[in-house]
Order: sequence, then C-alpha cells, then structure tokens
Amino acid sequence: MTLRLACLLGIAACVLVRLIDFHYQQTCLIVGGVLLVIAIIGTLIDEEPPPVKTK
Repeated sequence: MTLRLACLLGIAACVLVRLIDFHYQQTCLIVGGVLLVIAIIGTLIDEEPPPVKTK
C-alpha cells in the first residue's frame, strides 16, 4: 500500500468517524489535516522513473 493511498484511507476514516460521533470533530480535523499534508508531501517528493524508450 502506498503512502498516498494510506493517507487517503485515513482521511476517509476521519470523515466517517466525524459523521458517526460529532464529539471527535476537532480530533478528526487535526488527524485528517496531517494525513492530507503527508499525502501532498509524498506526492511532491515521489520521483517516477523516466519513461522507457521504444525503438
């Protein structure tokens, strides 16, 4: 599982918990925001290999 996918699943879990129990709103905002920042940083520093040249 890639870092970005794990972060997106974590954000989805935070949204789900927030919808089920409103008392965790601030915690879900903080955790979801941190996971979103990690996903953005992971996307920016992820280096893809150069494309394969075909003849």
